[in-house]
Amino acid sequence: MTTMIHWGPLAPELHFGSNVWGVTLASLTDESVRRALRDILVRDGMLVFKDCMPGPEFHVSLSACFGPLLRHPAQEKWVEGYPELIGLTAEKEPIYELDDEVLAGYTPWHVDTIYTTNVSRGGVLRAVALPQRGGNTGFIDRVDAYNRLPEARRRQIEGLEVAYSNEPAAQLQPYPPNMRVKQHCDSEAHQMVRLRAAKDFPNVAHPLVCVQPETGRKILNLSPMFALHVVGMDAEESHELLSVLSLHITDESRAHFHHWSINDLVLWDNWRMLHRACGVPLGEHREMQRTTIAGEFELGRVLEAA
Repeated sequence: MTTMIHWGPLAPELHFGSNVWGVTLASLTDESVRRALRDILVRDGMLVFKDCMPGPEFHVSLSACFGPLLRHPAQEKWVEGYPELIGLTAEKEPIYELDDEVLAGYTPWHVDTIYTTNVSRGGVLRAVALPQRGGNTGFIDRVDAYNRLPEARRRQIEGLEVAYSNEPAAQLQPYPPNMRVKQHCDSEAHQMVRLRAAKDFPNVAHPLVCVQPETGRKILNLSPMFALHVVGMDAEESHELLSVLSLHITDESRAHFHHWSINDLVLWDNWRMLHRACGVPLGEHREMQRTTIAGEFELGRVLEAA
């Protein structure tokens, strides 16, 4: 393997994540490099590529090392000329008041595309333009979240399923905890998603506990954003369980909040990690681009309409 590639822990206090240096377009043609990067992702769940080549060509080439790339189901965000990329510009996202602070580009803790039957394997996010303040992205490990559950809770949730819907509005999400969210204005992209939600995004169910295929480690497979209820459970009992689990899984003392630099690329294992966009103050400009890596098998199922 090319000796210029090296990596180290993201932070000493974390149980996940690695920083990676020295990846170039040329090194991505070396299968030993590609294989090593895939192995580190399985082990650590999140990779931060430092001092990378700018631009979409490297971004797409790096992403393709980890699997086939998808066109994201939110077609309203596709980047012209690069169908594998979506653009995420804070000013074009909904504006929320979050715990008395007004922010653009905020998204609660979630798993990408969990509102489909075949959850994407991961994403690679790149900073195109950064604000003077704010704009961090948070990551939490759901393997660690499962391991921290009491044994009685693990037995309780084994075999359960959670229903999900593609409702993009943060203020309508019942389970991202500990925050008071009020929407000031919506975005055109969110409005378009709602218009085609019934046809393109029927409600789905996913197991509340799943297994990392490569290692057998168990994952607390909950996305607080998009969650509706536990399938087949009494409404009150379901709400209580999901509220408790959401508080547990979003313990931010266990999170890493990435402070972006231009030319950072961040890859996360979407089958394992939660992430959230912390938002930017009004008047600040933040522009990101992201690829979506395809999943290899379907965990979810479509639910019959009520």
